[in-house]
Amino acid sequence: MTKKKTKATRSSNGDFQGYTIHLIATAAGELLSGLATVAISQFPEIDFEIVPHPLQDTTEKLEETLDHLTGQQPIVLHALADETAKLVVRNRCVVRRIPHFDITGSLFNFIADCVGILPKNDVSHLHRLDSAYQNRIEAMEFALEHDDSLGLHSLEEADLVIVGISRVSKSPTTLYLSSRGYKVANVSIAPETGFPSELDRVSKRKVVAFTMQPKRLHEIRVERASRMRVSGTSYEDLQSVIREVMNAETEYRRRGYLIIDVTRATIEQTAAQIMQAVPLKPK
Repeated sequence: MTKKKTKATRSSNGDFQGYTIHLIATAAGELLSGLATVAISQFPEIDFEIVPHPLQDTTEKLEETLDHLTGQQPIVLHALADETAKLVVRNRCVVRRIPHFDITGSLFNFIADCVGILPKNDVSHLHRLDSAYQNRIEAMEFALEHDDSLGLHSLEEADLVIVGISRVSKSPTTLYLSSRGYKVANVSIAPETGFPSELDRVSKRKVVAFTMQPKRLHEIRVERASRMRVSGTSYEDLQSVIREVMNAETEYRRRGYLIIDVTRATIEQTAAQIMQAVPLKPK
């Protein structure tokens, strides 16, 4: 169980302001976690501890979890499809006087009102091995087989090809997009090897080139070189990094590639920018 805690604070009268938010989900609970993170970010003066409880897919598991909630001033947020499970949460929380909120309930009811049909409340629908799921698995396998210039012989099969010099977040972005069903390859560009000829067979509309401000890239490389106990190479030399970035960007423009600066962007922001700019088919 992973806990996420914000910086501890105190109110103006000196009392400790702390709450423990328990996230209860039938599956992994990633969306629930994301919503909770966004919500608590709007209350920076309060200390929140987030405690996830994923895979609460049986009544026994759920009751065990609810009976052993810990932390100061607990709050329960849940994303459960089954009505019986919702009732268990509601009853247990009422008895223990714990505030609780059903994330999915309001959404289900809203959609039901719109379409005029009651929701199935069937947990099995969360885990269907449908074609979309199979596409995601295949895409992730493709990404692993085409990471860091691997699999160049089948580069044309990719929905998207990310190119860039070392340490500009090519691999993390590749895996993020592949988890959404896109076949993504990434190609590493180095001064010693240049651009592989296989890129010439790929439509430039499918290629995105990552770049980064040299100073920030230099910091990242120095940190990595330190961890690897390597120093004194052009890899982490600032002037060499500046030349490498400038030369790469010049070639990107010559080839007509879309260039994305990832210096201050998160992986999610970079992926969103790609999906807006590149004609990827919805998965």
